Amino acid sequence: MLFFGSRCERLCMIQFSLISLIPNLLSHLSDCASPDLDTYASTFTPAATLKTSSRPSLLAYMGLPIQIFGKGSLFGPYTPLQQLDILADSNRTQSYIVGSTNSLLLQQRDRYSDILINLDESSISISNPSLRSALALSAADRRWIDFLTQTVTSTWDPQNPSRPTTLAYMGSEEFIRLQFEEYLLALLSAVKYHLYLCDPSSNTKILDGNHDPDPIVDFNPDWLAAWRLTPSYALFDCSTDAHLFDIVEPRHPTAGAITIDDVQRRIAQQIQTLHLDDRFATTKETVGKHLATGKERVREGVEKLWADIEAFKEQRRKAALENGGHPANTNTARTPEARRGSTVSTASASNTPEKQRIPSSAMAPAIPARFASAAAARAPDMTAAHASVAAAGQRAGAYMSSWGAWAAEKRKGWGRGGSAGGGGTTTTTTEHVGDAAAAVEKVPDAQMQQTQQVVRRPGKKKSREVTGFDGIGRLDA
Repeated sequence: MLFFGSRCERLCMIQFSLISLIPNLLSHLSDCASPDLDTYASTFTPAATLKTSSRPSLLAYMGLPIQIFGKGSLFGPYTPLQQLDILADSNRTQSYIVGSTNSLLLQQRDRYSDILINLDESSISISNPSLRSALALSAADRRWIDFLTQTVTSTWDPQNPSRPTTLAYMGSEEFIRLQFEEYLLALLSAVKYHLYLCDPSSNTKILDGNHDPDPIVDFNPDWLAAWRLTPSYALFDCSTDAHLFDIVEPRHPTAGAITIDDVQRRIAQQIQTLHLDDRFATTKETVGKHLATGKERVREGVEKLWADIEAFKEQRRKAALENGGHPANTNTARTPEARRGSTVSTASASNTPEKQRIPSSAMAPAIPARFASAAAARAPDMTAAHASVAAAGQRAGAYMSSWGAWAAEKRKGWGRGGSAGGGGTTTTTTEHVGDAAAAVEKVPDAQMQQTQQVVRRPGKKKSREVTGFDGIGRLDA
């Protein structure tokens, strides 16, 4: 195991904290400085008695501490470059835990480490594939470490890490060390029970097969198989009693059936092993760069479009000025008030007497030259007005002719009637004829109403002439 970090104090502190989780190991590091030292195994005396009320007696009887730094092992919290040849000699050094702040070891991680713990990046890398199955956590192991982590996290005090926020036992340093001690005692007891179940001579001691299942399944059998190949296991096996499971229950602290929480933890761990964050880091960076480039291009395109529109407007304005007039906004519609004002002005001009009207030639000098084209464009079309007046005059002339013919015939009839009836006189109101003609000239044909003419006959009833829209007079007695 290689620990790497840029801070030497933190690097050494974490390594000592890790090995201190094994009870009594810090007080038995006499052989850790060199892989050639092995004084502990040669002077070790197994515990012959057990005093259950004494914790040191219980730990010694159970085989603790587990001596992981014996023959062929090395512990160097801060390893200098002069010891690299010792680490590279596999015949001499079989296992070690070392720390370094030199990036040279980080660059040659595959040569000097099977497991790399990078404290600067808070990451753990396993470069030896043969260790992955042995280091995998079982469902019970995950449940146990999750319980421990959640307890510590929920009671952690950043201002005073040595004391939990609840000021209670849960989450304290004693709580953490006791949890690891309980786990190791259960592990050692389960190992002895597993050996007991695998021993053929012990089958006669098990009645009718009524015994607990092999508890080593909850501790990962691959890890046990790898540990049995080390000098540490050999020392433990020869210095402990074969029936340790009679002292400590051979059961995992969080053993039990698989629950939905275990499945969720398993899925989360599988996703974590895919290293999706590392794989998509480059993709995220590339996509971010493309998005930034696309955004900049869109902004430049919009700015260029507005610049082209402004240039086109300026070009049109200059062209209009060169032609002698201002650019007219053809899209602007005239308001109803402006149209009404124009109509009133036209009507006032038409009603003005001939003598009071000012000739258009007299006003021509007062109009600026640049408004001449616009005024000509807004001048009304008089052709349709003249055509309407001519048509009205024709209809009025036809009406007067038909009315005059009718009056002549009636005059003859009245004359004959007057001579036969005693010389009565006939009176014709010619003033009404003149008024009717004037009314026909002023009123358009589409809006002409029925004109009534009253003719009086001496000595007879009043007669009424009705003129319809068709211009034909009818006499209603």
